[in-house]
Amino acid sequence: MSREWDHDKFRLYVLRAALRAHVAEDRAGIAAATGIDSGLLGRYFRGEVQPGEGNLEKIAAAIPGASMKDLRILSGRARPEEYEQTDSPDLPTVAHPKARLVDRLLGDASPLPPAERDVLETMLGRILSPYEDQLAARRRQAS
Repeated sequence: MSREWDHDKFRLYVLRAALRAHVAEDRAGIAAATGIDSGLLGRYFRGEVQPGEGNLEKIAAAIPGASMKDLRILSGRARPEEYEQTDSPDLPTVAHPKARLVDRLLGDASPLPPAERDVLETMLGRILSPYEDQLAARRRQAS
């Protein structure tokens, strides 16, 4: 275990993984999802306290895509070399806030009635189709 760890990167990793997985949007949501006290999460995120293995396991179990390996490295509980890595894990990518909203509105747990979901999907298809063609052409040129 190392006392030197990048608590900012740990915080960003957990927050972005939770956002990407649609588990939570903030520390309070992560606390609710994991069962870890929000104040304790805040102390982890500020680097005042190093997370223990048990709470890392709770985070990994509650947030799909957050791996125990990544959490152990980012929290200073393991070195990247222990997992045959040369550097700490990359931060999860998170979509634009509007893209996350559209994903929720068109997803399985959408609050929209089916007819409104169909209208939204049709409208987005019409607006985005010219750009999809441009992106496809760029990909073909790059390969």
